[in-house]
Amino acid sequence: MAHALILGASGISGWSLLNQARTYPTPTTFARITGTTNRALTLEEARLPADDPRLAIVSGIDFTRGVDDVAAAMREKIPDVETVSHVFYTATANTEFLSVAIQAIEKVSPRLAFVVLQTGGRGYGLMCPDTVRVLRTPLREDAPRIPRPWADEVFYYAQHDLLQELSRGKGRTFSEIRPDGIVGFAPTANAMNMARGVGIYLSVWRYVFGTGAAGGVGRRVEVPFPGSLRGYRATHTDTFQDVLSKMEIFAAVVNPEECGGGKAFNVADGEAVSSWSGVWPRLCAHFGLVGVAPSSPPPPPSGADTNNETDADADTGTGTASGSTNPPSMKAFIAKHDDAWVALAREHELDEGAAREYNWDFLHLMLVQCDFDREYDLTRAREVGFEEEIDTVEGYFTAWERMRDAKQLPSF
Repeated sequence: MAHALILGASGISGWSLLNQARTYPTPTTFARITGTTNRALTLEEARLPADDPRLAIVSGIDFTRGVDDVAAAMREKIPDVETVSHVFYTATANTEFLSVAIQAIEKVSPRLAFVVLQTGGRGYGLMCPDTVRVLRTPLREDAPRIPRPWADEVFYYAQHDLLQELSRGKGRTFSEIRPDGIVGFAPTANAMNMARGVGIYLSVWRYVFGTGAAGGVGRRVEVPFPGSLRGYRATHTDTFQDVLSKMEIFAAVVNPEECGGGKAFNVADGEAVSSWSGVWPRLCAHFGLVGVAPSSPPPPPSGADTNNETDADADTGTGTASGSTNPPSMKAFIAKHDDAWVALAREHELDEGAAREYNWDFLHLMLVQCDFDREYDLTRAREVGFEEEIDTVEGYFTAWERMRDAKQLPSF
């Protein structure tokens, strides 16, 4: 009896694992599917079927405690915990948390066979490309680790080494799965949900310069890309959450023989390389807007000193029908037009604080600062038989529909 335990089940990756494990690769692959969350979350709140007896979400397991305490909490809270066979770690990227979690599971389940560790592009040095200068695209899993001192910022290395040590002589194995920018839905606020930020930004832009503006209905409303022209043209390979979760399940249960042994696998929407120049216009069109290239260098990150302007004062972009100027920073734009989001929220019964509480610094990182080529090579995943793919823009559309169903975005 296979039992999937998903640590960090309320996030953009963990939620998709809960959802996909119900049917992928077959509806009978897992006899039990359990997710852990930091805060209490019901299946209904997670928008998962409450009538599926295999599904359970548990909270209150504190990985800051010792191994024995965590094991006791698992025995108390996780149904049939002694049958846990596959663990998917999508919780906080903390090596000590991972160590405690795996050692606790060892104590409560003799059936543990496979652990999936989700990491990301940081292992390639994406957080410091100008400093390391070792990026060669497409990025391959056999690339060497980046050198110190920059390697000290890559907590994934320590996590991988930890699992290597904890697996030695235990009769189980693990795999490391590496997405880049993840596109998807999460039932709760998620610090790194790129699609939600873009959805909020374009919703507010539409309201301010289109439907909510004088004479705005029916006119052409342009949205300049909020980064640089270099970033607009740079190549990348985003990862839709369902492709990611299927790759992780594939590694664990479909082909563990070839995917285990600590092997790392890139995962992305497909071999087709994306750029914002191809993606941005289609995303904007979904909101009835016209996405265009930036016409000047992007604004600095929030908090930078630009001629003593405040974030609100920096909002000088127009984005109207008559040609585009470079837009303000996304964070500054939302700060100035929070009243527009509040109006949308009241009209569509959404969270009035969602726009101001979103992590705009993360979206700035992904759209503005990541202005270099970083596409993934998917040869290794294809060689072991994983063929799932999706058009990147369709991944955004699916995520946005899930958000609208969950009252996270307005329905236009």
